[in-house]
Amino acid sequence: MQENNCTEPESGTSENTNVSNALHKLKWKNASVVANAVSGTIGSLLAEATLFPVDKIKLQVQTAKAGDSRGFVGTLVSIVRQAGIRGLYRGIGAALIKETVHSLNYWLWYGFLFAVCTEFEDTSGTSTMRRLLLNLLAKQLNWLCTVPFEVVSSVNQVSANNPGFLATALSLYEEGGVGAFYRGLTVSLLLAINPAIMNTLITSLLRLRALALESCGAGHSEARQHSAAVIGSVTGISKIIATVLTYPLIRAKVLQQTANAVFGQSHFVQVIKQVVALEGIAGLYRGMLAMSYKTVLWNSLMMIFKHLLGPKRAITPPASPRLAPIRNMPLMAREPFPVEYLSQEKLDEILCYLQRGSSNKKLEALERRVDEATGEIREVRKMLAELLARSDGASAGRSVSFTLPGDERVPSRRNH
Repeated sequence: MQENNCTEPESGTSENTNVSNALHKLKWKNASVVANAVSGTIGSLLAEATLFPVDKIKLQVQTAKAGDSRGFVGTLVSIVRQAGIRGLYRGIGAALIKETVHSLNYWLWYGFLFAVCTEFEDTSGTSTMRRLLLNLLAKQLNWLCTVPFEVVSSVNQVSANNPGFLATALSLYEEGGVGAFYRGLTVSLLLAINPAIMNTLITSLLRLRALALESCGAGHSEARQHSAAVIGSVTGISKIIATVLTYPLIRAKVLQQTANAVFGQSHFVQVIKQVVALEGIAGLYRGMLAMSYKTVLWNSLMMIFKHLLGPKRAITPPASPRLAPIRNMPLMAREPFPVEYLSQEKLDEILCYLQRGSSNKKLEALERRVDEATGEIREVRKMLAELLARSDGASAGRSVSFTLPGDERVPSRRNH
């Protein structure tokens, strides 16, 4: 009973400690998810407010008619001439509302998925394919929740008088009902691969930088302390690669959401075919330069602000050191050893070792020494027997003698 009383509290204490550690870890992850979501949202709003004029010009270029030859600079000059500098910021209210909902929703999905589905979160400790799939899933869930806000914001920006978020939403509902808010949903889900590629490349490029610093002598933690400038630069490079790979889909989505009824009612594959028919292959990349200015700068600024305002990126734990292979100890002279090791192959190996030439000589020498020792023991035993017999004769008054090995018989004298 005493043993039970002593044991049970220890078990209970251990279980309580494990539960407490698990709850603490869960609370820390939840706090980290919220902190990342808040810092990411603030960073997105600051980047949106800074680069909104570029975004407005980009939309004008992407949705221009086939015969419109104005580029980024030409569109900028045209807007300033018509409405002044304030014309570049028309529609910013709706854009900020859209960006708040969009970014907060995305970062919450992103943090939740990586906290639940990975051990090392979005670091190189998680495999590249898993990071890509989780980033893709987070963005697709984000689009399902926020496509209506994206559609309203885009239509409001390209409208002549920028009526505002609510007015644009009511106008869209009157024109096409609820379905009007989900224009381009299919291509938006496909385009989730764009930020997924970008976020995956960010982690991979930061890992390559850390490995390069480690090769130059930096420590594990020191090599992974990335500055805001490094985060922004790596984000820009990653976004350029992702944009070049996915821009035709991006333009198809924009045309579906903002152009006339012909594009708005068409599947994105049909939109691409129509663009190629009207403008050629180069039409698929129309406006990419304007978008690259905005999207690369926007994502770089957003990640810089997020890095400065939010918690630091999780650091990949160091890998376990590689140990040198341990040579198996010989089974001979090990006592005890597992009986399962005593196999037929091992016995054959032992016999082969014993049958070597040098071992035979050692065995023969050992046998000779054993024979010599046996003979000496026999002689000593015989000598002791004779000595005992002579001692018995001397006590009876008779003359006794004894023989030592290698000596003549020596008579004993009686005491007179």
